[in-house]
Amino acid sequence: MPNAGRIIDMILEEGFEISALQSLHMDKPTAQEFFEVYKGVLPEFTPIVEHMTSGPCIAMEIRQENAV
Repeated sequence: MPNAGRIIDMILEEGFEISALQSLHMDKPTAQEFFEVYKGVLPEFTPIVEHMTSGPCIAMEIRQENAV
């Protein structure tokens, strides 16, 4: 995750708060379920699932006052 620190810095610099953060490795069934809404809609569904399962991921809950 070579760019993780840079991305987190950008989020914080924009005034967001990271209220939860977890590093995980997503397996194929979990990724398919997570992106299920895009199945049959985006031709990139399979490549997205493959990308998300190719290595570690960072899941974050971010928030900011009056953000939509």
